[in-house]
Amino acid sequence: MTQPRRAMGPLWGRRNMWILAAVALAVVVAGTLVVFGVTRQADDSRPGTLPSPSESSSASASPVAPDSTPSTQSTPSTAPQDSGAAAALNGCRTKVQAGDDVMAAAEVGMGHWSEHIQAQTDANAGKITVEEMEEVFSRTMTAGDEDEKRYTEAVKTHDDQDGSCQALTDASAEVTAQLVRCAERGRAHQPVLDAAADGMADWTKHLGEMRRSMKGKIHNPQKTWLRTWRAAPPHIDAYEKAAKEFSAPDC
Repeated sequence: MTQPRRAMGPLWGRRNMWILAAVALAVVVAGTLVVFGVTRQADDSRPGTLPSPSESSSASASPVAPDSTPSTQSTPSTAPQDSGAAAALNGCRTKVQAGDDVMAAAEVGMGHWSEHIQAQTDANAGKITVEEMEEVFSRTMTAGDEDEKRYTEAVKTHDDQDGSCQALTDASAEVTAQLVRCAERGRAHQPVLDAAADGMADWTKHLGEMRRSMKGKIHNPQKTWLRTWRAAPPHIDAYEKAAKEFSAPDC
């Protein structure tokens, strides 16, 4: 016997309603996404919108704007523009530096010479023993060989320099001021160099006499030495006075 089929009207209608509602919702969501994508693209194209990460990386690799490009124009130099004036100043400074070197060499040599003479003076006065005097003689004589060489080379270098610190009519104010300072220092050198020349001449003369004496070429070395010892103080005193009074600006 066949069972009668259950009526499906109400249940089927409800299912269809749910299906239609789901389809409608899907359509709405899809449309919303499409509209959102179009809006986002439009926003990204407006000025002031932050670029995407890919755009940021490409932007950072692009050349800088013209306004931030370093200027190719050189900064004005403070160096003398006149090459002739600059060369003259350089020659002047080289000459003055050579004078400084002579003074430095004389200071060492005259120190040893003064000590050498003073040892005899102190021994005669009983302030030191003969052994102590001989120790000073030996030490300063050993240093004297280098004193003579150093001083002679410094003087030759100074004499070979032909630089001049005379004023130049076409020099800038800065170069003129530098030349004036250097010229002043060069003039201040002269009294010291003159006194050093006399004192160092005595020292080198005595060194030569001692070398000859060691070879037996001086008949009475003691007499020769005492004559040298008596004559030395005026030149030593003159040098020490000139060196103490030396004052000059830097060059």
